[in-house]
Amino acid sequence: MKTIKIPYSPRPQQRVLHNALDKYRFAVCVMHRRAGKTVFAINHLIKLALTSKKKNFRGAFFSPTRVQSKLIAADYLKEFSRAVPGIKYNETELRMDYPTGGRVQLFGAENPDAARGQYFDFVVCDEYAQMDSRMFAEIIRPAIADRLGSCLFIGTPQGMNSFYDLFEDAKSLPDWYTCMFKASETGLVIKEELESARKLMTEDQYQQEFECSWTANLQGAIYGKIISKMEDDKKISHYPYDPGYPVDVYFDLGISDQTAILFTQQIGRALFIIDCYNDSNKSLDFYADYIKKKQYNIRNYVFPHDVEQRELSTGHTRKEYAFSMGMRPIKVCPKLPIEDGVHAGQILLAKTYIDRSNCKPFLDAMKWYHRKWLDKQRVFSKPVHDHSSHYADAFRTCAIAIRDLDLDENRRLEKFAQGTDYNPLNTRN
Repeated sequence: MKTIKIPYSPRPQQRVLHNALDKYRFAVCVMHRRAGKTVFAINHLIKLALTSKKKNFRGAFFSPTRVQSKLIAADYLKEFSRAVPGIKYNETELRMDYPTGGRVQLFGAENPDAARGQYFDFVVCDEYAQMDSRMFAEIIRPAIADRLGSCLFIGTPQGMNSFYDLFEDAKSLPDWYTCMFKASETGLVIKEELESARKLMTEDQYQQEFECSWTANLQGAIYGKIISKMEDDKKISHYPYDPGYPVDVYFDLGISDQTAILFTQQIGRALFIIDCYNDSNKSLDFYADYIKKKQYNIRNYVFPHDVEQRELSTGHTRKEYAFSMGMRPIKVCPKLPIEDGVHAGQILLAKTYIDRSNCKPFLDAMKWYHRKWLDKQRVFSKPVHDHSSHYADAFRTCAIAIRDLDLDENRRLEKFAQGTDYNPLNTRN
């Protein structure tokens, strides 16, 4: 068998990715600018076109636009395939045919219908953050179904969009591989160049483009940087319910708005957020039933101050109704200015651990929760009330309650020594 040497020597990070793609069917790779993601992806397609055991291998490379595929990926495809004898390149269709019967074709995501009706064995979506998320579900996923094809998503973050959702979801799926390569860790861009770029870019721009931050471009993010550090410190991972410790339940109440619920456990000085839930247009008895089905060992139901509002139709408070539904004991968080609660939340979040699989909606909300920049006054507003504020308010209730309330009234208390007959085994009367 003739040996064909392709003029490509993978970098250490690229070699890791090549090996991972041999083991996993799907992969989501977040990489900083100039990390060589397009070169790596094109060469992996060429390798499969020449070595795949599937008859008439078909590989596809999608860029956000066909022009991008032609200007960037096409040159790489021709350059690295040049050493292969018998190749045929179709300039009109941006297609490379190999003597093995394999084929690699370049597409633009702005016209995904051009790929309809074809089958694919391996698909690359480059800069997936700029693509319509329906393209994978409606075009690519059906096209790889019959031959059990694979798919690679690569790109640099551009906010919390479909690429972010895919990356987070993939972390908990068994046949998916995920990775993130930051410029400060790879060493692919020399330190002097990074320092030079940082001087000419805003800090948020630099964090997004070179440090792969999902929230850096969100101006006024309240918890975004803390959560990014928690990710680096592995504080967002697999932290399931521990039956050996009680659970406190925190609420942000709404009817037409969403009601958000957090399930937490205090273990030592750390707070573990193990689960969350949100819904709308539901009454308190629905949430009481939902919590009961969880079968957690509930210690407290902690509500915001508005739970003591009296309903005109019944004359009873929400607190009384919750109590009648079996939510007991009930704690009511005191009413404080929003900024006090936000500050308490920032302090608490730094010593919090979050279960990634059960708490993704909560994590997404906390990353998005932000203040709006007011150009005229040149100041940030109060936190914006949107889809993210319900979970953020539930966490604010949690932070204030832990700081200001006694959540463990039934704990064993030591008696203060009085004279010489002090018995440490007695409890306070």
